[in-house]
Amino acid sequence: MSRKLQVQEDVSPNLIPMIDIMFLLLLFFMLGADMGQRDLEEVVLPTADKVQEDPNLRGEGETTTVNVHHRHSSADFSCPVNAAGAICREDDHWRLAIRAKDFTTETVRKQLQEEADASLEDQVDREAGKRLSRRKVMIRADRFAPYGLVQRLIEVCGLVGIYKVEVGAAQPPKK
Repeated sequence: MSRKLQVQEDVSPNLIPMIDIMFLLLLFFMLGADMGQRDLEEVVLPTADKVQEDPNLRGEGETTTVNVHHRHSSADFSCPVNAAGAICREDDHWRLAIRAKDFTTETVRKQLQEEADASLEDQVDREAGKRLSRRKVMIRADRFAPYGLVQRLIEVCGLVGIYKVEVGAAQPPKK
């Protein structure tokens, strides 16, 4: 006797393992994505057409990004000069931001001291008599920010033992 094979037509694929894999991929890409952009304020960087990026500056040690940006308009603050698109030169209108938290030029020293203390080397600068920090600071200043503010920030970095200071700039648009 021969049996006739029957075709089963209600077969459906098991989607549970595929859904599990999709969730794992989604989790992998979310955790592996570069979240460094969260630190960045809206800053229009100055252009530098003669300077090239040094690949040796990035990669070793921790980097703290300090953004120099104009204070945002709010109910208790407004700057008619900045609102009109002109260059504001009032130092107290400018803020220094580290990890999206605003500081003034007076309060940023304490934060940078904590950053420097977190990554001290055993290397001592004998002339200055202080320990050096492995911490790097990247200064991203708005192109209209007063240069004196950036200069004082570089000076504060030196006072707390941070000697690896980078200043961010944008490449000019190609013609």
